[in-house]
Amino acid sequence: MNNNVQIHPSAVIHDDVVIEDDVYIGPNCIIGYPPEDKSVFPETPYTVHIGSGTKVTGNVTIDAGTIRNTYIGNDCFLMKGAYVAHDVIIGNKVTLSSHVMLGGHVEVMEGSNLGMGCIVHQRQKIWPYCMIGMGAIITKKLVVEPFSIYAGNPAKKIGKNDRGVEKSGLDEHTMTSIQEKFNASR
Repeated sequence: MNNNVQIHPSAVIHDDVVIEDDVYIGPNCIIGYPPEDKSVFPETPYTVHIGSGTKVTGNVTIDAGTIRNTYIGNDCFLMKGAYVAHDVIIGNKVTLSSHVMLGGHVEVMEGSNLGMGCIVHQRQKIWPYCMIGMGAIITKKLVVEPFSIYAGNPAKKIGKNDRGVEKSGLDEHTMTSIQEKFNASR
């Protein structure tokens, strides 16, 4: 076991899950078990990797992957009832509020903050430092731009996430680099 890992006795964690230092896993979490995917159920060769400093508060489910490990970055905060499906990649310093649901193969990039009860369609990409509003539905065809705020059902861009960017301390060079990567991906 790594340093300062706290796991509530009611949490159910598969033997293969990788947990780095300073991780907290709260009551009734289910982590690393095979996903509800017919192609691999009831077994998968992949697992879950949880980065240092991450807090998983309670009643959170994080499924193992089908084609790669499901990955939760460093210093993330997953609030009660969040669901992270198979093959999801979550970057560093991401917040998933209560009852967020991420479909399979979703990528949530660094510094993003997903509001209570929002739903993200499978294979979507949430670019860095986005704010997704409470109850928002990120649909299959929506292009989620970095540093932006989205709200509604279906979600629409409603502004720039200036506060999130300011809190992050990103310099202009880093922001330009992220924007260039986003533009090149389109």
